[in-house]
Amino acid sequence: MVAGSSEMKARTARSRAKPAAKPKSSGSLATYQAKRDFSVTNEPKAKRGKAHGDRFVVQKHDARRLHYDLRLEMDGVLKSWAVTRGPSLVPGEKRLSVHTEDHPLKYIDFEGVIPAGQYGGGTMIVWDQGRWIPEGDPGEDYAHGRLTFTLEGERLKGKWHLIRTRGKPGQRNEQWLLLKSDDEAARTSADPDILEEETTSLKSGLTIEDLAAEGEIRIDHAKRETVAEARSQRPPAPNKVEGAKKGILPAFVEPALAKLVESAPRGSEWLHEIKFDGYRMQARIDGGEIQLLTRKGLDWTAKFKPVAKALKDLKIPSALLDGEIVVEDEAGVSSFSALQQELKGKGERFVYYVFDLLYLDGKDLRKATLADRKAALRLLFDDLPQGGAIRFSDHLEEDGATLVKHACRMGLEGIISKRADQPYRSGRGNDWVKSKCTLRQELVIAGYLPSSTSKKAVGSLVMGVYDAGKLLHVGRVGTGFTAETAASLYKTLAPIEVAASSFADKIPAMASRGVKWVKPELVAEVEFRGWTHDRMVRQGSFQGLREDKDPREVVRETAVK
Repeated sequence: MVAGSSEMKARTARSRAKPAAKPKSSGSLATYQAKRDFSVTNEPKAKRGKAHGDRFVVQKHDARRLHYDLRLEMDGVLKSWAVTRGPSLVPGEKRLSVHTEDHPLKYIDFEGVIPAGQYGGGTMIVWDQGRWIPEGDPGEDYAHGRLTFTLEGERLKGKWHLIRTRGKPGQRNEQWLLLKSDDEAARTSADPDILEEETTSLKSGLTIEDLAAEGEIRIDHAKRETVAEARSQRPPAPNKVEGAKKGILPAFVEPALAKLVESAPRGSEWLHEIKFDGYRMQARIDGGEIQLLTRKGLDWTAKFKPVAKALKDLKIPSALLDGEIVVEDEAGVSSFSALQQELKGKGERFVYYVFDLLYLDGKDLRKATLADRKAALRLLFDDLPQGGAIRFSDHLEEDGATLVKHACRMGLEGIISKRADQPYRSGRGNDWVKSKCTLRQELVIAGYLPSSTSKKAVGSLVMGVYDAGKLLHVGRVGTGFTAETAASLYKTLAPIEVAASSFADKIPAMASRGVKWVKPELVAEVEFRGWTHDRMVRQGSFQGLREDKDPREVVRETAVK
């Protein structure tokens, strides 16, 4: 009797462990079709597309309320969840995710304004895209209400969990929870929120507010054609560049950044360019309308009006250029301090060196190799006036180590080496590396000592860098100031004084004596001889303020061997 009872319990347990019916995860677009009027909305129609099997998208969606739609490719459709507060990178922080209808695969690239009155009416941008890698059988796990997977996106990475909760009476849609695992991609609650850090579309570079203001993304072909007709020589046909793809002119592209290395790379696969000492600037040209954008996407067109005018005079219909605005001394060497002085004047000495071409005449060139992009850029600038404000930044294909020696003898800051066979990749990677003649980097201003010889002037600056979100003390910079600079810095720093240090750790009494602490809001460029054994700046010289840099991104630069 006991044995029979035990067997019955075991059978009952096994039956509970399995679903009552065969797991059903095959996608259906019937609900998606029924909810939409495709004569009104421009969303993709309910058709099955070519499956890839491992794609995902997160779309920021301002409908009745702002939320983020997570969509995972599965069974020929996009399984969809409305994450009410958006994904969190803090492990264990649960985000309610309401399961919605399946979407067609073409929805993975959808961005636009869904008309008012339509289901989901509001503005939607593509916030993140990439691959998702499930653990186990995704169909079975989905049916059982627990998915564990890795995301390889532009913004979301690492391991995640989607867990179905028990529904409450009267609920029509399943409620799930989205959680981040504790891994290298995770953050703490003290770290910045990625939803506040990243607010733009991966496709267009627009924020959801920008797109809503435009209504829809439209290209003014007539205006661009008018500009093209006024140009004496037609720009090169970008469709002849291998890897060029038809696309919308991005509002902004996060720039590619160079990694510091101890020695310049060797080999024929590398191109070497001069490292400029100026402001990195992206030029967006659209039918004669010019925008000059900093590396964080700030519009600085008004600061560099002569450069904007020179770009307009080139009569390029549409393009996105990457380069650096500098001011050169008599020897032809760029000088950041001279650039800052020229910003106070008429800007007659501004020079925009363009070293990359990301978009031209309806074609996105970012997937093309650097060698092909620069060849197209050279053709585009073939009729540039000599000595003008816009110049092509040429490159050399010689040995990198030899070029660094020549650059140092000429008084240059160093060189940038780039892989000729690679596409344009935003962010800091291994395709672009920099070799410096002198140590130079940005530091955060955390305080200052008043001058002992002049009233209302700075004598030295107390500097810091961030490490894992904490501001660390790296010493003082007491040279590089003119009397005018010292007075200007005092005028800038005095209004942001605070009562206490912003450093994470207590600094020695000698280092803090007489210091006026300030909010760590400003970034200075500093040239120095090296780091001391206790990781302080040695013989630092102030070069100027960097308004284009975010203080929280300033870290100690260390060369990769």
